[in-house]
Amino acid sequence: MLLTGIVVLRMAFGQSIALENITTSPGENVLVPINFTGMNNIGAILLFVEFDETVLTFNGITNISPEGTGTFYNYIPNPSRVGLSWIAPGMSGVNFPNGKYLDLEFTFNSCYSDLEFSADCEIGDWFGNIIPVTYSGATVSEPLLTLTLNVFLQGAYDPNSPGIMKTSLTTADVVPLAHPFKPALPYYGNNNPNWYFSGSENVSTLPSGCVDWVLIELRDAASLSSATASSMIAQKPCFLLSNGLVVDLDGVSIPRFCVNPSQGLFVVVRHRNHLGIMSSGPVAGFSNFYYYNFTLGPDKVAGGSGGYVEINNGLWGMVSGDINADNLINNLDITNAWRIEAGENGYFGSDSNMDAQVENKDKNDLLFLNLSKTSGVPE
Repeated sequence: MLLTGIVVLRMAFGQSIALENITTSPGENVLVPINFTGMNNIGAILLFVEFDETVLTFNGITNISPEGTGTFYNYIPNPSRVGLSWIAPGMSGVNFPNGKYLDLEFTFNSCYSDLEFSADCEIGDWFGNIIPVTYSGATVSEPLLTLTLNVFLQGAYDPNSPGIMKTSLTTADVVPLAHPFKPALPYYGNNNPNWYFSGSENVSTLPSGCVDWVLIELRDAASLSSATASSMIAQKPCFLLSNGLVVDLDGVSIPRFCVNPSQGLFVVVRHRNHLGIMSSGPVAGFSNFYYYNFTLGPDKVAGGSGGYVEINNGLWGMVSGDINADNLINNLDITNAWRIEAGENGYFGSDSNMDAQVENKDKNDLLFLNLSKTSGVPE
């Protein structure tokens, strides 16, 4: 019974290594602590901390705990990461106190960077056994605006599952790992797609429940009439999940932006083959946390129902069929796109119902249905 109690006690407390979140200003030097919990009888440490080198410049390590004396470090590019290694100096394992192991020292440039422990980290006890450790990352950033958004796409909506969109494109393994908003031009005859974005954002895996990429745009304006393209302060590719939630590129977090609107925050959502939408008024927020639910009705979007559609009783979504991204659904979307791609399978703009197939259903059920619909986003 005593042995069982000891085992349970050890499992309850466990071993963990965690970084601390830091909020700072551009140009500042920052210290990011690495904290240990339950690290007893340690014989060897091997840690790799990944970060964004455009945001953080690594300067070294400092404030090493006495138990960590002899820790070596090196900077490793592509991807940018810090490697840390340590071996117990004596004839037995070392018990680290709960608290700071050391500080990582950086110069902060701007915006934000996540710091994550890579999968190559290993902690060994004195006998050479690998110890299971829980690793927790952190973020170094300016004050960030976070934005919780709910939105539905008509083409992906599943009428048999209320409040849920289909993930057919992800299931078919055709959604690209790099965002799709930087295509070769002209795009279906259009030299200026309304969602063109020159960034290079990409991921290694798609999130669970991924429907597709969306492009989020923030505008800072005093009124709807002044919330034109010239008021844009940020753009960011994100993922749309089947439940209508927009998430950041990690597939889990609420999107973050390094902006501080001074007038009113208007939010634009764009998708590669749906009409774009913009909030009908400034989005409410408190202490840099903002929330907006586009799905509740036509009064939630600029322009109302002229560029929006009720996809289920009381549930509204973005209109499918703007294949050439010109803010209007018309015959050009059929002649310059659908007719050319009919019969194709894969990730195509003409696939209006987003099932990875370009076929008559895309034209008959959505394109024809939505002819003359136009986006209410002020350009």
